[in-house]
Amino acid sequence: MGIATSCFKPSLKAVDTVDVGRMLGTWKVVAVLPTPFEKNGCNPTEVYTWDEAKQRIDVDFTLNKGSLDGPVKSIPQKIYTGGFPQSSGRWQASPVWPIKLSYVIMDLDPEYKWVLVGHPSRSYLWLMGRETSLPQDVIDGRLAVARNEGFDLDKLEYPKHNGVTPGDQK
Repeated sequence: MGIATSCFKPSLKAVDTVDVGRMLGTWKVVAVLPTPFEKNGCNPTEVYTWDEAKQRIDVDFTLNKGSLDGPVKSIPQKIYTGGFPQSSGRWQASPVWPIKLSYVIMDLDPEYKWVLVGHPSRSYLWLMGRETSLPQDVIDGRLAVARNEGFDLDKLEYPKHNGVTPGDQK
């Protein structure tokens, strides 16, 4: 029984309430346990737009692959919040239909200047800010939250940013 139960991880703690409208706009990935698509990416940027008709957030995720001026790669995604204008911190992200992945808002700045998002597997983590950098105490505090939730941060990446949103280079 010990072997079977050791495979299960407890749920990630999520923030109680999110003002979905304040989550809209541009987010820069400051630190990441990346998906294969994101590995060694530069300028990773997510732009969140509310789709009123479909009651979801449309995400335009772009990055430069391999270097600051590398080829622009994009993955459009959808986020289902489960509510608007308020929701819990447990969302679902869909990179392709019909797949929906857990998107857990673990920590959120009261002014919506930064957000910490994790996946329950503890394999993927995103610290995003409205700017390309955050104060070191903010980064350290968010990474402590992630460690306390069981994330192994040995493979954490700090993507390079050059101040240009990848989509603006077209």
